[in-house]
Amino acid sequence: MPAVYHACYIDYRVRCPALLTANVLASAITCEHSLVAHNLTQIVSVFKQATSYSSEAACLEHLATIDPATQVVLFIDMPSREPALSHVAEVALDGPTFLERIRKTSSLRRRLFPVALVDDEEAEMAFYVELGAIDVINRMVQEARIRGIMVQLYRDTYRSLPNGASKAGWIGGSVGTSLAAESEEQLIESLFNVMFFDKSLAADEQSIVAPVLIARESEAYLQSIIGDWDFPVDELTDDELTQCAYYIFQHSFTMPEVQHLILSPDGLQHFISVLRASYQSQNPYHNFRHVVDVLQATFSFLLAMQALPPYTKSTQPQQPQAIRSESSLSGILDPIDALALLVTAMGHDVGHPGVTNAFLIASRSPLARIYSERSVLESFHCAAFSQILARHWPLMMEKNIKELIVDAVLATDMALHFDYMQKFDRIFRHSNGLVTNDEMENARMKTLLCSMLIKCADISNVARRLDISKYWGTALSMEFKKMSDLEEELGLKPPAITQPDKRSTMPTNVLSQDDKESVALAKSQLFFITTFAEPLFDAVQQVVPELRHIASNIAKNRVAWTSLVS
Repeated sequence: MPAVYHACYIDYRVRCPALLTANVLASAITCEHSLVAHNLTQIVSVFKQATSYSSEAACLEHLATIDPATQVVLFIDMPSREPALSHVAEVALDGPTFLERIRKTSSLRRRLFPVALVDDEEAEMAFYVELGAIDVINRMVQEARIRGIMVQLYRDTYRSLPNGASKAGWIGGSVGTSLAAESEEQLIESLFNVMFFDKSLAADEQSIVAPVLIARESEAYLQSIIGDWDFPVDELTDDELTQCAYYIFQHSFTMPEVQHLILSPDGLQHFISVLRASYQSQNPYHNFRHVVDVLQATFSFLLAMQALPPYTKSTQPQQPQAIRSESSLSGILDPIDALALLVTAMGHDVGHPGVTNAFLIASRSPLARIYSERSVLESFHCAAFSQILARHWPLMMEKNIKELIVDAVLATDMALHFDYMQKFDRIFRHSNGLVTNDEMENARMKTLLCSMLIKCADISNVARRLDISKYWGTALSMEFKKMSDLEEELGLKPPAITQPDKRSTMPTNVLSQDDKESVALAKSQLFFITTFAEPLFDAVQQVVPELRHIASNIAKNRVAWTSLVS
């Protein structure tokens, strides 16, 4: 990708248009309006330099003098929604017109990436995205939001490179073209085609969202299993998984309290299909199957917690819904929270490349630099999923819902696991696990509980029936092996030393390769259970006793895995 993106800030309040760098910023902004000074400081902190203009016309005049291959991010101050401010300078009203001009002019659309600065990003998101903005953010910009926007630029940069050129790898920094297509090209092309929304992609998107055709008898079967904890995710096709997700959301849509948020049947099918296309099918573990598994686990939790209406189509005997315990925090969740958690489960790993945060940091990935090497993948998932929601389910971008989704996705970073455990213990021990009369405290408890539920769902495969749990453990081992091979290919670690074949001289009491792999899998499962899963589920079931039956499955599996290594 280019060494530097050119950043432009357009605001009628600008008094002294200039090219600003970190060295001259402090003195240059002394003459500026306080909002202009703040925004330029934030932009320069990310882009290292920025040019300010008081009008779109002045910006275009300057852009005509620079290299036409330069890619430019435009931060455009848009007209205020307040009628009392309609008397502002006429140039302030040019923003929407400028967006339309960029959208309709191919030469501009290829090189200009406009960001709309508004008063209420939630209310104005749909309007400005439709006009061609790549993002819509608050008028007083923040550095973190600017860094998130930069993710979107990699798609266009990648597409502009000629075949055979050195690519700025989304995973591994600047790498040559020797990487297999599935480890780079498909990551960029298939993922970003779905996540970022040029009008030119409309035809491609329609092909992605093909109708899912399921036989009537299969429909009945799928409806019967989505409420079962022994959900056989490993036996289902992607089309069947898509339909399972559809049935889960349709059940949640029966709640009267969420009617203002729901999608039409076609809209829901479209949303699920777009998400399905944004997950990488070549990943053995972090793929669409994993996402539906996490969705179904979340669904099971919410049913047990009575946060969703009872599900009556299951073939397995269901535990009768008892009166909720006074010690349970389940009642703190409302129907909108329940729907938001299901949506979070579907998008929590969107675009996962099949490698870890540590890999991205070690390989000097652009994403690691964008997010300052902190929660790299989780921050990317949030940014990418927000783009999908803005296009396909904008009602979920309402401030409180979006914050719940973002907080829960960020909580899935296992590097922060013990921080969350300590926070959970501190907050709920202080409150004795009871809902209080303090609204702020209840909101804090609700946010943390939602994050912990998604954490539980994300690693719930260790609590499934043993054969299903083994399937997921094997899949994760395969994904780690693929990442290890990629590390060798990128020179991040020395190649493994091949040992000579000594099978002909092996004593009969030495384990076979299959036995060794089984023992290795058992050891890895035991480590994960005892270090992460068991303490997490034990902590959660203390305040949500409705989940005790799931926590007990982990103990059973621990005993079974222990028998394989003893």
